[in-house]
Amino acid sequence: MNPIPLSLSLVAIVIAHAAAEIATCDLTLRDDSRGKDVECRVHFPTTGDKLPLIVFAHGFGADRTAFTPIAEDWAAHGYLVIHPSHWDGFGKSKGQGAPLPADGLPALMKNAALKIEDRVGDITFLFGCAEQLTTKLPVLRGRVDMTRIGVGGHSLGAYTTMLVGGVTADIGEQKARSFKDDRVRCILPISGQGTGQQGLTQASWEQLKLPMMTMTGSLDKGAGGQGPEWKREPFKFSPAGDKYLVFIDGANHVSFGGAGSRDSAIAEIVKTSTLAFWDAYLKDDATAKKSLTSGAVGAEMKGKATVQSK
Repeated sequence: MNPIPLSLSLVAIVIAHAAAEIATCDLTLRDDSRGKDVECRVHFPTTGDKLPLIVFAHGFGADRTAFTPIAEDWAAHGYLVIHPSHWDGFGKSKGQGAPLPADGLPALMKNAALKIEDRVGDITFLFGCAEQLTTKLPVLRGRVDMTRIGVGGHSLGAYTTMLVGGVTADIGEQKARSFKDDRVRCILPISGQGTGQQGLTQASWEQLKLPMMTMTGSLDKGAGGQGPEWKREPFKFSPAGDKYLVFIDGANHVSFGGAGSRDSAIAEIVKTSTLAFWDAYLKDDATAKKSLTSGAVGAEMKGKATVQSK
């Protein structure tokens, strides 16, 4: 391991990677406007500058450790990746923990929609925390480009991601409520929701102007038992222009994060397709964008996945 100049209160893990060496740190950032501490896991390459920022929202019951193999790959290819732990984590991080409601998933979905402001607040707070972040991690000072921000998320995190990107939802008494943050350049909802749940309607995606890559699989189901066609709806109902759908044969709801060895092939597809998307829209890489629109990325997946674009 090579030492890097981090404050003594932090522990960094340096990982050898084919693309670059990366560091992973756990830290707590303070959102004074909400009087809240936000626990985060941060991944970044130990060298390089002008690093775009990716903020990733975990699903219900997960925490900042979710999707670590995917995040490490993004970091190794030149991104600062921050994973906050949200209110609904099951307790892997200090201060987190939300039991499953006694009346099950319907109550969970309603509660999640009503408390979505807190999740959105965790994400958007991180867009403006550069000074606090670099104070705790001096190794990042002068190396981050906070004008290039992408947001991704899985499951409930996908819902959070879509809202931050400009998708509207009926929340409580408010119809077509918007949480859009203009600092975001592109969004990546993985196993997101379709209509009829959490206030989403066919009109919810009408104002989504940002580039979006959404992802699902043949075995991916919604909380209400909806099939993959329902999971395709964010792509179906969004306006044309820089929109992509990755469909992975054999992927179920928990296959995408790369944590299990049996999902390693699926994780490689996730890494390949998402990195092309981030490079296209956060690094303005014309070759990466062409690989998405031409089908070249899909061809690399050898029949295990397809990439649609519009």
